[in-house]
Amino acid sequence: MAAQAEKTADSGKPLENLLDEAIDSEENGDVTIGTLLSAFGSRGFGPLLCIFALIAILPPIGGIPGVPTSMGLLTMLIAVQILIGRRHPWAPGFIRRRGVSKGKVEKARDKAKGLLARIDALVGRRLTFATTRPAEWLAALCCMLLGFAMPPLELLPFAAALPASAILLFGLGLTARDGLLMLFGFAATGGSLYVVTTNLPGLLG
Repeated sequence: MAAQAEKTADSGKPLENLLDEAIDSEENGDVTIGTLLSAFGSRGFGPLLCIFALIAILPPIGGIPGVPTSMGLLTMLIAVQILIGRRHPWAPGFIRRRGVSKGKVEKARDKAKGLLARIDALVGRRLTFATTRPAEWLAALCCMLLGFAMPPLELLPFAAALPASAILLFGLGLTARDGLLMLFGFAATGGSLYVVTTNLPGLLG
């Protein structure tokens, strides 16, 4: 499995490969959290952060009521486990049974194929000092804040894509050992939280 993780990270198509594997993890029905944990759990937390972020970002699934909130809560659950030093991700049964239609995930992948290819072209192993354990810990703190910001942003269609994009940068950085993307993730976190804190009172008012 470690070799498979390296293959995903070094293939030059980490996002495309992760979505393909998520779809292939379930032959019929929904792509559930349980199948995603089984498929990616032994590789660490980066791939799961990528998948959760993509589900929140990509149409049509990112616009389904409840999906951004669910992905935000899952991101927070993963972030807590990074902070406490768990080696493999865990989720309770009622969360593991939640899922998204396989057809919707396939449709999202097909619509975003060009975008995913462009993002994948930017990924590389570099600035690995920014992917060390202290950086992972700081990224987990950022992901907790970003996940917490996603539920209220469901008040605006696809607005949760803003913090989800920062989570995606962290997930890609951890998966591909790309410190530059980790640094972009920290910068995007600051920008996302600024936008959220300055606009949320108006959304709730």
